[in-house]
Amino acid sequence: MIKNMTSKERVQTAFAHKQPDKTAIDFGGNDCSSINAKIVGKLREYYGLKKEPVKIMDLNTMAGILEPDLQKILMTDVQFLIPERDIFGHNIRSWKEWNYLGIDVLIPRNCQIKEDGNGGHYVFPCGDTSSKPSGLMPKGGFYFDTLSRSLPFDEDNANPLNDVEEWQVISDEDIIYYKGLIEGYKEDGRALLFFPRSTALGDAVNIPGPSLKKPKGIRDVSEWYMAPLLYPEYVHKVFEMQVDRSIQTFEKSFKAFGNDIDIVFICGTDFGTQRGPLISNDIFKDFYLTPYKKMNDWIHQHTNWKTLKHCCGGIIPLIPLLIESGFDALNPVQCSAAGMDPQRLKDEYGRDILFWGGGVDTQQTLPFGTPDEVREEVKRRCEIFSKDGGFIFNTISIIQPNVPVENIDAMLETLREYNAV
Repeated sequence: MIKNMTSKERVQTAFAHKQPDKTAIDFGGNDCSSINAKIVGKLREYYGLKKEPVKIMDLNTMAGILEPDLQKILMTDVQFLIPERDIFGHNIRSWKEWNYLGIDVLIPRNCQIKEDGNGGHYVFPCGDTSSKPSGLMPKGGFYFDTLSRSLPFDEDNANPLNDVEEWQVISDEDIIYYKGLIEGYKEDGRALLFFPRSTALGDAVNIPGPSLKKPKGIRDVSEWYMAPLLYPEYVHKVFEMQVDRSIQTFEKSFKAFGNDIDIVFICGTDFGTQRGPLISNDIFKDFYLTPYKKMNDWIHQHTNWKTLKHCCGGIIPLIPLLIESGFDALNPVQCSAAGMDPQRLKDEYGRDILFWGGGVDTQQTLPFGTPDEVREEVKRRCEIFSKDGGFIFNTISIIQPNVPVENIDAMLETLREYNAV
């Protein structure tokens, strides 16, 4: 074992299913491991950091961008190459203030927010208020949920191009943007995670086309989940187009970035609920296995990148298929869902896929437990998942705005103690 690894070396060792010098840690390294902006502000205050409005990474999750001083306290080994535009099409290069849950935050300057007349707020695609709103934060809500705005699907005049309108090959402008980020982060020594956004196959949050002014195709979430059974040929064609554009994006990105990138976030489509899978293994094999395998195979044959799949819920029956699809890592490892026992996961699948998450429950323990209960769960999960590598610690999905800062501190304190052993 190499002592005093860099963050990049630690993450790479974990992916090799070998024991790193310390358990690798991620906070804010991808969309699904982020922290709500209100909590980011509270953490800055709790640790005595400079008081400043938190930048919103994406209005859909209201996650905050982590500045370097807080990243150091959080001990994160992964750096997210944050896309230049959020899912509503807002550009995050310039900012303006907005009040969120009683605190001042910074939102993209081209974002336009209007009251909905019921105590909530609308947001619009690319800030265009002449379009129908594509997101809503309801009264008492924490996030801007995407809204379905398209007409009912017209099977007789169906055009698969409508469902891939926003999934374009990465542009030259985006290549320049990402190259700047990569160069800026090199000296930090963290593993770099790239999320091209063109690879999501049926990711529910993107189905309504929140960045599009006039989305067409199957844009209602419930309708999309029925689509493989109702319109199988159409869905196959949509996925074929997405995979083709994704591989073109990989080719162009590798030519520009090479192996400076460490991980690619492939897809955030959820296949599980609290009680078990949303889809059958047969549906997964018929519709998802081949597209995923094509993307993963291209990456593994041409680059040193590792691939990450986000999938919530009780997905035990699907994990062998995710492994067969070629994914290197699974996030968020929802141990609170049916069948997702940590020891079983590690024993049965820990040699074949890296578990990214599972560190502490964000539904019960972290928001409602005591600091001692948080410490005990974090320690137990590290002991199970860290053995022989194949683990990056993260909470089970995003840290929500109602979490006591003392519990987060207890989590971090336990990680420091565990990694000091």
